[in-house]
Amino acid sequence: MYRFVTDKLDDNEGGRSRTVITNYRGIVKFEVNWDQSVSGQVPTTGWVDVNPLNDEVSAQRALVDGDRLRVWVRATDSVGNIKVDNTSIVIDGSPPSLSTFNSTAHEIQLNVADGEFKHSSRYSVISVKIFINYWTLNFAYFVSKTIDDF
Repeated sequence: MYRFVTDKLDDNEGGRSRTVITNYRGIVKFEVNWDQSVSGQVPTTGWVDVNPLNDEVSAQRALVDGDRLRVWVRATDSVGNIKVDNTSIVIDGSPPSLSTFNSTAHEIQLNVADGEFKHSSRYSVISVKIFINYWTLNFAYFVSKTIDDF
């Protein structure tokens, strides 16, 4: 099997040839745009080339509590296909709201017999944080009485 294309078989018509194209994983151009509006429309101006060609970019923005920032990325491959994607960030420094011990949403069930662990307890709360999705909630439990106190 012959691995190389001989010069006489090279296609010299059009803009493509066998010459090396600078690319990063098939992408020849990355552009980024930072938009502080709430619009979900793809920006028509303000695109900045990521140079040198890379899949990372960092920038500093002056943001305060309540600000929104949408980061747009535009990628172009070697044949001119373009894909645009975005993600949005909301700056929120306020604490979450948890149901209180006296509310109906706050419940402790002792000695629950269903599930993998017999006679385990279940602790239910409602946690609310507007505009933010939680990945984890951590709780610390402390026993204030020993078995001899019961």
